[in-house]
Amino acid sequence: MFDFWLPMVLLFVAATITAIAARRKRDRCLKYFNREPVMILMQSGKWIWGRFMAYPKAMELVFESPEKDESGLSKSSYVLYSPEVDGIKKILQAPPVAGTKEHEKWKKEIRCIANPSMLRRFRRWIWNVFNTLRDAVSQSLGMIIGTMKKSSPMGKVSGADKRAGDIGNTLLGTVPNAYEPVLEKYLSKQVVVEMLENGNVLEFVGLLQEYSGKYLLLRNVAFKPDIEIGTPLPERFDVIFPRNKALVRHRVESVN
Repeated sequence: MFDFWLPMVLLFVAATITAIAARRKRDRCLKYFNREPVMILMQSGKWIWGRFMAYPKAMELVFESPEKDESGLSKSSYVLYSPEVDGIKKILQAPPVAGTKEHEKWKKEIRCIANPSMLRRFRRWIWNVFNTLRDAVSQSLGMIIGTMKKSSPMGKVSGADKRAGDIGNTLLGTVPNAYEPVLEKYLSKQVVVEMLENGNVLEFVGLLQEYSGKYLLLRNVAFKPDIEIGTPLPERFDVIFPRNKALVRHRVESVN
């Protein structure tokens, strides 16, 4: 009896961990803007802005000061679902106001990104090694599960091995795996990102902090949004570019 229930309990615990991990999974670029005020430019040219909330398959903007629309409703948020998320051109986050403690902290963070510590480099190396060995880890999990099935009454439970395999794959899937040697080489460097807009190739220069399968995160990018939001806008932003609309084209040695 103990040989039967122990594997089942382990399966239940693993399933619970998987559900929690999948629920909390966020793109590793988007998470840097989570709960921060941003402006989003859509493919249609429409601007929306508010406090950014990232979810696994959606985005939410929470308005700081909701105003009533023509129908008399005071809408306090705006939700973007998966098909609409694909229509995003840029996500901008303004740096703190110059002269404040927050702005000095922001500048220090930029310097740290441009000059990563040994600990940060080592942590990145560990993740890259894991991503390289991802397939081997997945196969090892399958072998462990197969052995467990043969050596315990768990093997009599229909679909137990398939469910266990699904759990292992899901757990592995929550770990970022968009490893690209070229982009790894350009991390913490000034780069040029190209975008095609209205038939023209536009260039944006910034510090490449992170990338994922869907996005590029650049810091301290010179950009002037064509929008009025009631408050003065800075001339530089931290920007997330969708990779289906932008690519890293060059590395630059210095920025004037």
